[in-house]
Amino acid sequence: MQKAASNAEGFEPFEYTFEQHVRAEKLDSYYKFSEQLHLLASQQPGYIYHERRLLAGDGEIRNFQTILRFDSPDNCINWLEHPERRRLLRQEEEQNYFQYSGHGNWQSYSRWLARSITKPTPKWKVNLLVLLTLYPTVMVLTPLLHLSLKGVAYPVVMLISNSLCVAATSWILVPIVSRIYSNWLQGNLGRWQRCFALSSLIIIFILLLNGFLALPKSLWG
Repeated sequence: MQKAASNAEGFEPFEYTFEQHVRAEKLDSYYKFSEQLHLLASQQPGYIYHERRLLAGDGEIRNFQTILRFDSPDNCINWLEHPERRRLLRQEEEQNYFQYSGHGNWQSYSRWLARSITKPTPKWKVNLLVLLTLYPTVMVLTPLLHLSLKGVAYPVVMLISNSLCVAATSWILVPIVSRIYSNWLQGNLGRWQRCFALSSLIIIFILLLNGFLALPKSLWG
């Protein structure tokens, strides 16, 4: 096989290789299933080509090798996680007529991953997301603790409140919001998309503020 040419970003296209073990009497079903996957893959972003080889053509079990090539690991992984691909695989697994395994060009993936995680993220973006999760957490937990821990010293209540808020934001909320806004954090969006992402954060802050202002003042002591 010829060496893959580099893409526009200077990284080699990403290949994923599958091996299939098919019973001879199920070849027609396998070919039909394989073509369905090929057609679906060809419609995905970054698809380059698909190649199927027969490795062993004799005996009860026929061994195939299928090579998929995408322009980036990201697009390949998106295809591997595609809901329709998973549905087709589950459908074929229920019939239990062939086995498959796969491996990728992880050296190319490592270079891509290293590039993506070393790209600096502006601190103000991270702090904004922390504030987005911390503000509603504090506003909800603090009055609840004051109501449920009546008679407990105020410094103790605040210690418990702060501990719960830090745990909730650090381990649950910030990771979730970071995944949602990952492209914005890494600067992978166009101008208007960046404006939309930032505007959505501002709108969320406004909605939270108005929502808390509308609650009875008795909740805040």
